[in-house]
Amino acid sequence: PATAEGVLSLVEEVVERGGSVPFLVEYVEPELASALTQTLEQLEGGFRAPSAEEELRSPLLGFWKLLFTTSSSRAASGGTGCGKPPARTVLGSYQTFLSPPEGSETPSLQTVEVVADGEAGKALLAAAKGDYYLGTLASSGALGVVEDHTRVEYDGAARFEAQPPPCRWSAAFVGDTLRVSREENGALSVYAKTENGAVQEEIAKLLATPIAVEDEAGGQGVDDRPMWQKRLDEERRADDDRLESGIP
Repeated sequence: PATAEGVLSLVEEVVERGGSVPFLVEYVEPELASALTQTLEQLEGGFRAPSAEEELRSPLLGFWKLLFTTSSSRAASGGTGCGKPPARTVLGSYQTFLSPPEGSETPSLQTVEVVADGEAGKALLAAAKGDYYLGTLASSGALGVVEDHTRVEYDGAARFEAQPPPCRWSAAFVGDTLRVSREENGALSVYAKTENGAVQEEIAKLLATPIAVEDEAGGQGVDDRPMWQKRLDEERRADDDRLESGIP
């Protein structure tokens, strides 16, 4: 039977072969992509989904690191939406689910991401804060989560125009070490449970990543983007070219 440890082992293999997390499943080597897909299907098939809110809330609380996703938009834009411009790449994505006292102004949800910014020539911090809600999802009738980020900051400045839309998902699997979120469109995002200290250490290392400044033509001295990001950027540039030329 499939296990959380089996998923984590496959992620390690992707990294050993030159990949980095978070990654888009579509763009890893075909045999690894197939193994990941099959393992997730088996894991979800053997999982008894929570039927009561507290059954889902309890294992959800804490810190999570995004490992990979089947959603091209999440891979490119991240949970904060700050990775969307072509000159940016999400280097790391982390979530925190809290249970603040009733009446507290402390947000119950925070997503923090490190973004390689080709225009700024450095890695910058993005943060989205808000709340999460548990309840029955209208789309599936399953118990699920609604992530509602109401404030986004990029490089320390508020970005009121760029709030990500609410993300609704049900638990395809949730355990002590792994969470698999199935969004309403069917996309899967896989997270590993972690600790605050480990998150802070990883963020500090990622913020120190050397980032080349992109010139006006989009060129870089050193291109450190993961392969899936390069392909997404190429596809977006191709779409822009078609729009400008008027050729479908």
